[in-house]
Amino acid sequence: MHCIPCLLCGKELEKRITKKKGKPYFVCDPCGIQLFIRRKQGIERLEEFFRNAEKADIPYKQHAQHFHEMQAILKEIDDVNGEIDKMGLSFFFSDEKLRIRNSLRTQRENLFFELEQFTKRKE
Repeated sequence: MHCIPCLLCGKELEKRITKKKGKPYFVCDPCGIQLFIRRKQGIERLEEFFRNAEKADIPYKQHAQHFHEMQAILKEIDDVNGEIDKMGLSFFFSDEKLRIRNSLRTQRENLFFELEQFTKRKE
């Protein structure tokens, strides 16, 4: 079956065909993305992509793996930001809470550094 990655989550989307005109389209249920290819040139490019996909299978799998690794780092950054936000304003913090907040900020900086290093390795 022919598949392409979702633009937002990277999930494999299976090619579907419209009932009326027999044109290809893709749907990502979790993200809600619908991608329709309506013009002749786009359909031809899609078919060419699928013809070449077998040759590019290993690079695609590597790209998908890298994409998921980056998503994991970004999710962790988002989680740390959420914890920092939950703590509220620092005016009323005890020494213990200040240490926790500083540790979370350090963790966030480490994650940004990890993301930058990951990107440089993949270039």
